[in-house]
Amino acid sequence: MIVSSLTVSTVWFVMIYAPLSVIALWKLFPKLKNSARLLPLLFLLAQITIFIVDRSNRPKSDFLRYLWGTSHEFNIPSYLSSAQWATVAAIAIVISLFGLKLKIWQRYYLIFLGSFMLFAALEEFFDWKSTTVVEDLLRAAATVLAPLTAFAAARVTRQERTWFIWLLACFALVALGTLVIDKLPEYCGSVVRLDSLNCINFQSADEWLEDGAGWLFLVVMLGMYFRWLPNANIRSRLWFYAVPPIWIGMLLYFSPANQIVVPHPDISMNISFENGVDVYGYKTDEGGLPSSVVMKPPFGSQLSDIGYSVHVIDQETGGSIASTNRHINRREEMIPKYGGLWLLYRQPIDVVLPSSAPANRAMWAVLTLWREQDGRFIRQKALSSDQQLLTETQVILGEFVLPAPSSAPSADPIARFDNGFALDAVTLPESARAGENLSIEFSWRSDAQGSEDHAQFLHLGHVESGEWWVYDQHPLGARLPTRLWYSGLADSEVWSVPLPADLAPGRYDVFTGLYRVSDKERVPVTDADGRPWLDNRVELGSLTVE
Repeated sequence: MIVSSLTVSTVWFVMIYAPLSVIALWKLFPKLKNSARLLPLLFLLAQITIFIVDRSNRPKSDFLRYLWGTSHEFNIPSYLSSAQWATVAAIAIVISLFGLKLKIWQRYYLIFLGSFMLFAALEEFFDWKSTTVVEDLLRAAATVLAPLTAFAAARVTRQERTWFIWLLACFALVALGTLVIDKLPEYCGSVVRLDSLNCINFQSADEWLEDGAGWLFLVVMLGMYFRWLPNANIRSRLWFYAVPPIWIGMLLYFSPANQIVVPHPDISMNISFENGVDVYGYKTDEGGLPSSVVMKPPFGSQLSDIGYSVHVIDQETGGSIASTNRHINRREEMIPKYGGLWLLYRQPIDVVLPSSAPANRAMWAVLTLWREQDGRFIRQKALSSDQQLLTETQVILGEFVLPAPSSAPSADPIARFDNGFALDAVTLPESARAGENLSIEFSWRSDAQGSEDHAQFLHLGHVESGEWWVYDQHPLGARLPTRLWYSGLADSEVWSVPLPADLAPGRYDVFTGLYRVSDKERVPVTDADGRPWLDNRVELGSLTVE
């Protein structure tokens, strides 16, 4: 037999709401004032509407399924459910403050009950229950409230006892949802074959059961309101209609979902990992460093075992300077994707660089996704990527450099290049020995932001024979390519140039300069007085090779 996902969810909804509605309309509604009956009916109609719209949107888009899905936060069902619990809390607290002929212990009980409902209203929206501490706190409060309610039922009159018995029934429904149904594993048996479902997930049943229990709580609390405030005038009877819109307005103001950012990441990319997570780019801070990653986790997936790591890696040594590890979550800022209805989530990069982190070194920000399984953290392969991969599981998000404090610029640099770089000074030995290393120190400065790679050449020209020997490398070595140079950079590099053993002895003129790696074209250069150097080569002096 084939069972569709729509059929499964519809059965859950009908099994929960049909008996609750019939029982409430038959047993409880006759005891409510006419002015109060409309409120629970409006909540019931809203929940039915949400169910119908949610079913009709499947599978139009991730965004619409998110917007109407009961298992997500900061959306329409969470606003409604939270407002329902907040209304129950408000009624309980008002009864405790103004109810007639209430004993002192009853007032304290209702204050405790109202506080619990208020916390439940906040948890329903912000999903605090995903943290162990809050889940234990809610379970402990419910464990205390249930026997207190039974105690209250035994101490009140017969007419009042009915309402406390109904409260016990509400607690039983909540316990059934959170302690039983929510803990059930996915059913993947072979009795039925599921269309578009691999397994039956009981999470939606738990959510609908909790919402149904909240609705029954509302009906019962309205009955208790009129039991202990029988002479309330028509104006005081209608105040609770104002609670839902006021509460929803507060949630709209404080909700993390209202922090919508620009649709596009600062740096766009397209990466897909084997666990179904897609990465679309990253945001940068004021200094241009990666501050958050824009991700799209699989819709409807449980994220408690999916996480990401970001390492800051020294490009020259390959060593990790700092790192952070976090689980992916949907409580960060949401970004409606431009040109579509996808939901992207901005995951923070909170890497704290140590004070000992080296300056003027090229760094990579490297992203790794992992899945936690049996205490192990299994790295996920990148199935496709438009970015450079360090390994099959490590994606280079971007590169940056930590600037060093700048010193005063040199008044008379040896050479000024058209790209904004300047060669301030050179320390050249008087002699060198063939077959050994020639040590030369170059001091550089930049008055512009680098954008492309340049190489520096070193030319040794034999004065007598006219033969040339050449050597090239990056001006500051592998630790800082010129594409990452910044305005205000001042740094030096000692070259250790290996001279060939068969290099002819004699006097050599020494020249240097820069050329673009992309097209091998030399960068135009002038001396301190603004006169161009011939062939864009800077003359440094001469040395003797022995």
